[in-house]
Amino acid sequence: MKIRFWGVRGSIPSPGAGTVRYGGNTSCVAAEIGDDFIIFDAGTGLRLLGNHLLSRPKRPRIHLFISHVHWDHIQGFPFFAPAYTAGFEIRVYGRGQADNTLGQILAGQMEGPNFPVSLDQLAAKISYRDLSAGDKLDLQAQDGTPLASVHCVAGHHPNGVLMYRLQESAKGKSMVYATDTEHYEGRLDLDLARLAQGADVLIYDGMYTPEEYEKNHKGWGHSTWEQGLAIVKKAEVRHLVVFHHDPSHDDEFLDKLHRDIRRTAQSEMPGVSVSMAIEGQTIELD
Repeated sequence: MKIRFWGVRGSIPSPGAGTVRYGGNTSCVAAEIGDDFIIFDAGTGLRLLGNHLLSRPKRPRIHLFISHVHWDHIQGFPFFAPAYTAGFEIRVYGRGQADNTLGQILAGQMEGPNFPVSLDQLAAKISYRDLSAGDKLDLQAQDGTPLASVHCVAGHHPNGVLMYRLQESAKGKSMVYATDTEHYEGRLDLDLARLAQGADVLIYDGMYTPEEYEKNHKGWGHSTWEQGLAIVKKAEVRHLVVFHHDPSHDDEFLDKLHRDIRRTAQSEMPGVSVSMAIEGQTIELD
């Protein structure tokens, strides 16, 4: 399994001189397993991923899992080139909202006058499946053999969010994608700890520093790197990736934050790897 980060920011794209190294695109992470791509979230990073997929000699089947439908997690979908290209198969999974299915929500952001192309004009074969917390899917490769399983649980975010565990069938390697979730005060999110148990990689919402969270951001639906480390310790995860960077956190800020997190992890949890999500970064699980 090869994991690549195509967008690592939260809330709004933040291009500019201060975000060159970590990147300014919003949330999009892809796991490549064989000839298939399993993608988590459709932020603006999805556009670059789409261009990459078009350049490949063989068209992969695409499984796209949406954590929730706030704009920074779906705004790349109207610019996803494979959706406009016949021969691509795209399967989209996530939560609907109230009386609207996931497909209806994605169609809504492409309605005029906001966008010139409607969802039903796209040339790819696109299907939608609404998920509920606790669902577990078994995905198959294009040749019909087992590819991976995806299990989801509910996080804590305004309007709701799903957190996902992806487990490769062939080698059992696993990653957990847990963004836009807020920790409980004074205790761990045991649903997430169970989801992440023994995972190789936890990609976790560390949008705020502990100080920022305590001072200004309680109830906003985001967490801290400190809580990410607590989940890693409880669930015996091997590698923490701090994700969904605040748009106000520039490269220098994130460099310093990375040093602080790494120092804490080395002191309290020797052997655990910690990194900051960087656009273009890859993690290979053999």
